[in-house]
Amino acid sequence: MRKLFYIMLLLLLSKSLFAAEEEFPSEPLKAIGSWSMLSQFKDYEKPFWTKQLPALSEGRIKVNLNAFNDMGLKGSEVLRLMKLGLTDFGTTILSYISEQDPRAEAIDLAGLTGNLTMERRVVDSYKPVLERYFEQKHGIKVLAMWPYAAQLLMCNSPIKNLEGLKGKKVRVSMRTTSDLIEAYGAITLSIPFDQVYMQMKDKQLDCLVTSALAAHSAHFYQVASYIYNLPLGWSMVMLGVNQVSWAKIEAQDQQVIETGVTQLANDLWQAADTQTALGIACNTGKNCSLAEQGSMTLIKPSSNDDARLAKTVKQVVLKRWAERCGKDCVAEWNDSIGKTLNITLQP
Repeated sequence: MRKLFYIMLLLLLSKSLFAAEEEFPSEPLKAIGSWSMLSQFKDYEKPFWTKQLPALSEGRIKVNLNAFNDMGLKGSEVLRLMKLGLTDFGTTILSYISEQDPRAEAIDLAGLTGNLTMERRVVDSYKPVLERYFEQKHGIKVLAMWPYAAQLLMCNSPIKNLEGLKGKKVRVSMRTTSDLIEAYGAITLSIPFDQVYMQMKDKQLDCLVTSALAAHSAHFYQVASYIYNLPLGWSMVMLGVNQVSWAKIEAQDQQVIETGVTQLANDLWQAADTQTALGIACNTGKNCSLAEQGSMTLIKPSSNDDARLAKTVKQVVLKRWAERCGKDCVAEWNDSIGKTLNITLQP
């Protein structure tokens, strides 16, 4: 909490230093991006903010970009910094703020969608709900949402299916994933991504859930031996902008930003499947195009695994989320995602 206070103070002082020069259009906008060590930031977000957007605006738009982890943040603070106007733009994984409101995890309930085509239909149907929520509750305009690669299960001992998790300690990053994994008798732990490697190495964890390419970037193939190829979620990301900041941007530049962000989001949707395949290839050491590769064993789901997962999702994951979210929230879900998937939840 003290660290967040000092970061907010520094951002506020930075804002004050520029206040006397607001009439000069060269003042950079401030943006917070996602994990700096992962492909999404390095290959997509950073080039967009620092090269593509200035070029699209013919130099009018300049951006100071920082990844949240490089600022010493855990991720959940980004929403608050945007709300307070201490950053103009912010990128956050929606599950990081689900404790504030379960609506934030509605589009990424664990195990609900098994492919990106279905996931994008879910996101499109629920986007108006999230737009209203962030605008009314936080004063934030939602610009785009996109996924990481498929969230997969990785373990340091063999498993045939999710039922094999009973008694194992599993790292998760989302409450809804915890609901799913605990339904199979496992013990779930919420551990920051950058601490997972040592926890796995020291055998304090048996398994973890993350994307295959993120796991490769973090060298998890050195501490986990098996990867179970059944998508359990997508770790959805939201890019937003403080509405007061947005109103100060010239209309032509708002259009430039929205057009650019739309292309960025489309690129990341298209990249998700490619990155899942690349992550699996490089963790297993088969057809890997990257310099480093592991030797993990790929476990393919059986023909019955999808059906068993769908049953657990309906009986446990959706039920627990509905209890957290409440009557009005469930009604919004039923009227959007529910209609898309032909599922009706009871509050």
